[in-house]
Amino acid sequence: MKEKPLFFAFLFFTLILFIASLSVGKVSISFNEIYHVFFGTSDEMINNLVLNFRLPKSITALLVGISLPISGFLMQELFKNPLADPSVLGITSMASLGVGVVIFLFSIIGLDQYLNNPWITIIASFLGAITALLIVIVFSFRVKSAASLVILGFMISGLSGALIGMMQYFAPSDKIKAFLIWGFGSLSGLSWQQISIFALFVLSGIIVSLFSLRGITALLLGERYAQSLGINIKKLRFIILIATALLTASATAFAGPIGFIGLAIPHICRTLLKTGDMRVLYRWIFVSGIFFMLLFSILTEIFPFGTLPINIITALFGAPIVISILLNNKNEVR
Repeated sequence: MKEKPLFFAFLFFTLILFIASLSVGKVSISFNEIYHVFFGTSDEMINNLVLNFRLPKSITALLVGISLPISGFLMQELFKNPLADPSVLGITSMASLGVGVVIFLFSIIGLDQYLNNPWITIIASFLGAITALLIVIVFSFRVKSAASLVILGFMISGLSGALIGMMQYFAPSDKIKAFLIWGFGSLSGLSWQQISIFALFVLSGIIVSLFSLRGITALLLGERYAQSLGINIKKLRFIILIATALLTASATAFAGPIGFIGLAIPHICRTLLKTGDMRVLYRWIFVSGIFFMLLFSILTEIFPFGTLPINIITALFGAPIVISILLNNKNEVR
């Protein structure tokens, strides 16, 4: 079967899954009732449930499903390593540090009342992520090797983890629990205003990432070959860093540090497609990320003993993928 018809068939099933995500929950809603929510008159309770709870959650899953897999794809292509993911530059760790500073230090200095405002943790997370980006960008102009950026990312992650650990050591138990709950990730609870801003950042990151595809294709044959085609390696690296930061920072800020999805989806698409055409690979990763995040969102709802955190589902899915990478790509993972 040709690639394009297969892609459009998969896109159709993704749309069906999006509609199904509005139907599944503790209260089941039929497709007919969902139709009446958007194109007719429906019960006020169903209307409120779909428009104010399930639709925002499904759109959040869609945005996360776009941002993290595309970030993972960009990181894996930049560093030529299938184990690279959106957290490799320390952006996720610094976002967590930003939230940790707010949750732990606000309680120490008596500003607990501000923690009830969801914008506080979103802004703190985003500022932490942007701080990591600025550090990496400044460093990227001083080094020639992309591997040096990986080392820098590990150092940023290590420092962030140490500072978070120190704050946790002195923090009251209820604040530690609040931070752990944030770390599980969540697709629920965003207002339409927050979703609009999230979507704006994701759209910006996607637009920036599209400018990197030609350079990434040229890099498949090495940096010297890419330079012979007129590709500015430092500029390409800068574009990838900006796109990755916008996508990762926004996903972490609005949904928490969701793991594995950014690593696993690009690897699955690359393994199944076996193509060197980055545009083809890009669009499959784009739609596959949406498909799987919607699927995971549904799985969190049908768990019989309550709603599971999204990070548990993605870890159960992603861990076997990481193991398969290590077993099947021994020569690639360095």
